[in-house]
Amino acid sequence: MSATISLHDVTKCYTIRGGADVVALNHVNLEIEAGAIHGIVGQSGAGKSTLIRCLTALEHPTEGEILVGGQNLSALSEKELRLERRQIGMVFQAANLFDARTALENVAYPLRITGVSKEEARAKATELLQVVGLRGRENSYPSQLSGGQRQRVGIARALAAKPSILLCDEPTSALDSETTRQVLALLQQIRDHFGVTIVIITHEMEVVRSICDSVSLLEHGQVIETGKIKDVVADPNSRLARELVPVPSINRDDIPKGHVVIDTAFTSHPGIPTGAELLSIASSFGADVAAGTFESLPNVQVGRLALTVEQGDAWNVIEAFRSRGFHAEVRS
Repeated sequence: MSATISLHDVTKCYTIRGGADVVALNHVNLEIEAGAIHGIVGQSGAGKSTLIRCLTALEHPTEGEILVGGQNLSALSEKELRLERRQIGMVFQAANLFDARTALENVAYPLRITGVSKEEARAKATELLQVVGLRGRENSYPSQLSGGQRQRVGIARALAAKPSILLCDEPTSALDSETTRQVLALLQQIRDHFGVTIVIITHEMEVVRSICDSVSLLEHGQVIETGKIKDVVADPNSRLARELVPVPSINRDDIPKGHVVIDTAFTSHPGIPTGAELLSIASSFGADVAAGTFESLPNVQVGRLALTVEQGDAWNVIEAFRSRGFHAEVRS
């Protein structure tokens, strides 16, 4: 696939009171493939909000360029930029609906302001509300809808202009776990049905585990890691891999005297040895499984095992694992 979104050496600086510069984005390079669901994760202050504003051209980078569908947003005139923004739908954390408008009127609003007739806008809004599972709630006001239903209206509104890209800013952080699951499933269905590229800004790794094809870790305005999920987790030492599939916890009191813990990992990535082979090697050395975690991620399955083995055998066990392509290390 070709990249729908490309960031080349993007830096964004703000001048604060006193004349000092704050670097919100620092030489960010990023490629997001067309039709992918890409997660951008990071804690507060990582630069996620600034990145969103740059992707929508509400802010222009201080240096570098942002290409959306091959168009350099900074090089466009105001008229061209208004047209280009129609290709980018936006889903917000709190939906940001008009309280005095019905669900149907909220979805129809962006169509009406672009000159679409009232009848056509209502017909399109009705269709989109059915797509997001809100048939029969067209005349409900936001106050009459649950948090998940309001977010569905927000998603329908974002799709009104038939965008090729859907930017979602913390779309599930205000929702309970079951509603989160439903909204994420809806986003995946929308990608599959409409072929849109979806970028999800989030601090929740569960969002990435559930539906993302690729992921980037943003920290202090820099991209620390980025890649397809299946490639990221193939390196168990990467920070993203450890956050996606954490090392299993063990009670130190449960470790037999004279034994150490060896952390191992395996994936279903083609060409990589399987978990069954890992267990066979462990068994040949008399190692015991103390704890384990297993995650089914988009396009790949990942397992981590914590094994206990006699201290004198630890290096031989690690060598045996590594010789077969497994990650293995003694837990400190």
